[in-house]
Amino acid sequence: MNIQPGNLKWPYLGLTVIAAVLYCSFQGRLVLSGPFGTQTAWSSFQPPAPPARDRTIFPDEEEAEGEKMPEEWLNRIHKAAPGDDWKSIESNSIRQLIEAKLNGSPVNLSGTWRERGPANIPGRIVDLEMDYENNRIYAHSDHGILFRSDDLQGNNWTALNDQFPLGLDVASQLKVFGDGHIATCGWIKVDNYWGTYHSNDEGQTWQASTGFSGRQITGIRRMAKQADTLYLFMQEYDPDLVSDFYLIYRSVDKGASFSKFYQSAIPVGDGGRHNKSDLWVSNESQDPNLYLMLEDSLFLVNKATGQRTFNSLVSNLAVEQGLLTGLTKDGVTKLTAFIAVNGIGKFYGWNSADQSWLYKGELTDWWLALPFGPNSFTCSQLSADTLYFGALLTSKSTDGGASWTTMDLDPTGSYALYHGDVPKTLSAFNPHTNQEEIYVGTDGGIYRLDENGHFNSISIPGLNCTQLYKMISRQSNPGEMFIGTQDNGYAHTNLGNSQNGVTDFTFQWGGDVTNVASGDGGATFWLWWLGDGCNYMSGSDQVVSTWSPYDFNGGIPYWEAPVWIPSQFPDRCYTAGFLNNNAGNYLIKLQANPGGPATPTQYSYNFEAGVGAKISALAISPLDPDYFYAATENGYFCRSIDGGVTWQKTLLSASMYPRVIHPSETNLGEVWVGGSGYSNSPVFHSANNGQTFSAFDSGLPSCRVEAFASNEDETILFAATSVGPFACELSESAWSDISGTDGPLVQYMDVEYLPAIQTARFATYARGVWDFQLMITSTNELSGGREQIMIFPNPAGEFIRLEGSAELVGQPYRIMDATGKAVIRGRLDGRRPQIDISMLSSGIYFIRTGGINKGRTLKFVKL
Repeated sequence: MNIQPGNLKWPYLGLTVIAAVLYCSFQGRLVLSGPFGTQTAWSSFQPPAPPARDRTIFPDEEEAEGEKMPEEWLNRIHKAAPGDDWKSIESNSIRQLIEAKLNGSPVNLSGTWRERGPANIPGRIVDLEMDYENNRIYAHSDHGILFRSDDLQGNNWTALNDQFPLGLDVASQLKVFGDGHIATCGWIKVDNYWGTYHSNDEGQTWQASTGFSGRQITGIRRMAKQADTLYLFMQEYDPDLVSDFYLIYRSVDKGASFSKFYQSAIPVGDGGRHNKSDLWVSNESQDPNLYLMLEDSLFLVNKATGQRTFNSLVSNLAVEQGLLTGLTKDGVTKLTAFIAVNGIGKFYGWNSADQSWLYKGELTDWWLALPFGPNSFTCSQLSADTLYFGALLTSKSTDGGASWTTMDLDPTGSYALYHGDVPKTLSAFNPHTNQEEIYVGTDGGIYRLDENGHFNSISIPGLNCTQLYKMISRQSNPGEMFIGTQDNGYAHTNLGNSQNGVTDFTFQWGGDVTNVASGDGGATFWLWWLGDGCNYMSGSDQVVSTWSPYDFNGGIPYWEAPVWIPSQFPDRCYTAGFLNNNAGNYLIKLQANPGGPATPTQYSYNFEAGVGAKISALAISPLDPDYFYAATENGYFCRSIDGGVTWQKTLLSASMYPRVIHPSETNLGEVWVGGSGYSNSPVFHSANNGQTFSAFDSGLPSCRVEAFASNEDETILFAATSVGPFACELSESAWSDISGTDGPLVQYMDVEYLPAIQTARFATYARGVWDFQLMITSTNELSGGREQIMIFPNPAGEFIRLEGSAELVGQPYRIMDATGKAVIRGRLDGRRPQIDISMLSSGIYFIRTGGINKGRTLKFVKL
């Protein structure tokens, strides 16, 4: 693929096969391109954009109900033994972490947390509420974190439950009361179950709502609010009666407790029947009825008695999905029903005057016809004929659904002027202005419609719910960060050292950037869009080389491709797949070529034939470039000492999906492997180059390990896991949760260690980038030391001196630069040894004395 100016082609949007959402850094606006035409060029680079063919591993990737990663991929990377429910096991691990915090369990490693951003690239918002009484906005993000703004303009967002994640995905719903009570429902992460929680102190503490039947909840379709009363429409299953039921529960105490209000049996039930039904509660509290659409039938449920009355059939069609919205005005209630049939969205109108349904119109384009989630459909608070429907984009109708307009496209109709994927549409009436306000929650945060019909973000800055896959920082300047995100593509910043508070990033390219990796401390790095292609970068927007498997009749059959960049050859990228239509799974080397496509080389060893599965993780020893490592999807660790020509294998666990390999930077042949740890240890360790392994999970709950990083002398190993951040002081061989009271308890996807600032930097899949800075225990000595050693002068010019006990004499030492590279080695010749540093360039350095378990690390500045 050639690097060309103009006519940008973008990789795939989060989960969709065609449309690609891209974020334009111009004035913070978002741009969507895809099936609407050719877009304007915004930079001089053409990233890889493979054709829609050959997406062989995920045949059904359409964005129904707002799915992100395909279910097949999620199940693959969460591998467990048959009969072991990874979701239940993981939720129990999260519960244990929460309880440990409440009990004040000690943390072995001390440090402070700092939220780094992005401040201006928010992620998916699935529900939102306007609190006009207190001039605040509440938002529910995709991964169960609730946010609150300080005003109605969306300024100064605060996360309310970083230590207690709630509802996951687009079915989550939120209701807010003016006195600080909050209720939310959905698939609750900490319970691994459908549930409802409430808070009576503005989100500081949370309690499970009570009053439910105890039967299995198969889905909560709607939480509706009328004055101070909540209604909850759901589906339950009774195994004793072998029957499903539709139920409405009612709460008169703002979600603290519920009582059963309505129940009807489902003659032929399955767990998803509620997705074809909906409940609408009138905006007028005097209305005596609730409006319940059970698939194609409308029932009126009396609010006083809970008794239902059949009213009418909606469409006389086989319903695949159903939603209901409406408005009561001037004594007349008007309803609009959405019915999905064969992938087409049909709309029907009803009013209380004639009480019959009339077909109005339909949406047929696949990116517009199906709702992104159950919160995606609403009508205006001024006119029931004005409708808003969220799919990949937002559509508007002013005639009750007869005709539709895709909102806020550019003048050519080529792309949208806001971020696509719309789990939430909201019409709210502002009592301060006596004006209606229209909001959408998207994969790029919250937008409000202005008087000119344009959507403008009200979540920038500060709504940090960014979903990161991977990241790299520049070790020589830790304030430079490069991140890959879900659906918000690739972004970067150089403001990390200078900007106070959460840092702004610059959006560069869209899509799903699932890997960012470097072999030279971030001086150069590789970006990967799923398995569809990659760029080799020398700076934030400086492209050296590109590559796509489709140009070589190949495939990289992963949502998140395994990638390794060797420190000896940072312009090489190793991944796994096949070229030239070969069957099997092979190691592939990409050699970057400045100004052109990378040159691929497929190694001869077929892992599917030799080991029985695809490669799932890769590594090369930083101490010997011939020491290659690979792990496979069936739980094997493979090693090669001849540069990947021949391989030997060792079984880790048949129930493990290995995700990451971490070779030691100090001991050749020492290696750690992390991955799915639900039926086995999440981490295995080998001291003999993978000939044998032992479990390395003391203190680590059952989880999935995504990434490792070690500090500059490899005395501490950090792990990013699916339940939180962990660290292990290797002399103790025990892990501890380091999230404390400030680090969010969410899914952590990546970690790197920055010696210059003694910081472990984590990427999360819910709350952006966070720094954990190790606590310094004395003026010169880093945490982990046992005796104080003084270093002077500091800063220094020509030499440094160390002062300590007699144990210093004869000890080995090494001086490392900010990237961790050893630049001077030697042995100390006395209790006050002097070391010549005149040959060093100006900057920050570290001196390490002694061995791994008894060493000391000190920081100094060379003038």
